[in-house]
Amino acid sequence: MLVLALILLIGLSFGEESFEEFLRKEQEGYLREQEDFRRYLEEVNREFAEYKRIVEREFREFRREVIEHWGVYEGSDRKKWVEYSPDYRVKRVFDFERGELRIEVRGDVENFRELVKEELKDFLTETTTEAFRRDRVLSGVERQVRRKLKHVRTAPLEDRPILTPLIFGKEEVTRSELEKGVEELVERGEFRRKNSRVVVNTFRIELPPKRLLLKAKRYKPYVVEESRKRKISHPLIFAIIHTESHFNPLARSPVPAYGLMQIVPHTAGRDVTKFLFGKPVILSPSYLYNARNNIRIGTAYLHLLYYRYFRGVRNPESRLYCTIAAYNTGPGNVARAFTGTGDLRKAIRVINRMTPREVYRTLLRKLPYAETRDYLRKVSSRIAVYRNL
Repeated sequence: MLVLALILLIGLSFGEESFEEFLRKEQEGYLREQEDFRRYLEEVNREFAEYKRIVEREFREFRREVIEHWGVYEGSDRKKWVEYSPDYRVKRVFDFERGELRIEVRGDVENFRELVKEELKDFLTETTTEAFRRDRVLSGVERQVRRKLKHVRTAPLEDRPILTPLIFGKEEVTRSELEKGVEELVERGEFRRKNSRVVVNTFRIELPPKRLLLKAKRYKPYVVEESRKRKISHPLIFAIIHTESHFNPLARSPVPAYGLMQIVPHTAGRDVTKFLFGKPVILSPSYLYNARNNIRIGTAYLHLLYYRYFRGVRNPESRLYCTIAAYNTGPGNVARAFTGTGDLRKAIRVINRMTPREVYRTLLRKLPYAETRDYLRKVSSRIAVYRNL
């Protein structure tokens, strides 16, 4: 009634002819906005496709160069950080899941032990900014994305050491502390030489498993902040990070997915940027390798899954299981586990007739991919690890 009264009042104020003109202009403005937004989406979709082509080209060239020098390819993935020297002679590896550190050098080396010490000093104090700059794929993608794409968000990286806290328990060390720590690692580590088509000298050491909580504590301020903002429990966020990347801030997968919470720019990233910024935008590697941004985007996606996609699921525990699975495989595949189709509304009706235990068992039996079934098991069990953090 109030709306009708306002329309009549406007009509009386403008006069019949001018009011019709007012409505016509309003309609034209609305249609113009709709058309502008449609064009924007088409442009963004084209840029997403170009983004993917850029990533594939850069990775293909890098892989070719690694194989040319080493005979086999080894590169960074979700749980492992791999870095090569500019001439590809030295390879440095840290496995965040196993806690293994490895230095490999091709060819004959006069004093391999001393070379390892120098490499360790640099590797253990390397910051995210330095690692990003040295990474041929990431830096190459970033340069091209900034140059070629209009609808892209970039960000400065955190200038914090990656491995120092895991080795020394703190972010800053003195020169003498660094040298002493390196000496201890070299004494405890294993040296070996492999003679084949490519001669490889290797230093390897495994760190104590207790480092897991040290890795998690580093990101606690960001996790707690986003947990409060998005009403997502902080143990769930930590369990997702643990499972996605084992707290590897340089994690990546071929999809491509980037960073601690493995954000896929053209799926989760698109959903979340529309939610956060009002319209979809492309998130560059630099944006997603900023740890605060990565946790912000990942937690916002959990929020969308829990409070939007699965808001109709009445039992909080059942909704949690659906959210965890959907973070890995998408809401449509979760729906298929219950109905055989991607119809989410229909699936929610089925879910609401089940107990949480039945929901969990159905997901483990009927989710389309073994990877997602394993993911659900791992995340669900790891939530308890972080309850007291």
